Amino acid sequence: MPAKNEQTRNEQKINETVDRVSNSAQEEYQKLKTEYEELKRKSQPKVREAENYLCSPSAISFYQGVLVGVVAVLGYAKYKGGLRFN
Repeated sequence: MPAKNEQTRNEQKINETVDRVSNSAQEEYQKLKTEYEELKRKSQPKVREAENYLCSPSAISFYQGVLVGVVAVLGYAKYKGGLRFN
């Protein structure tokens, strides 16, 4: 019987440790979730500003210019016999 009692005590200790670690993990999760929500709330104006800038007409024109330039270079390279990296 003493071995059975010791086993029961060990199981109780293990269960208590698991509960303690679980509670600690849940608290940490809540802290991180709160911090994430706060950062998301604070960064929202900057994200909108970046979206507006990247979708502005001048940015779209820049993207179109880059694309046309790449197509022109590749077309010229194909006309001249391909790209050579010597």
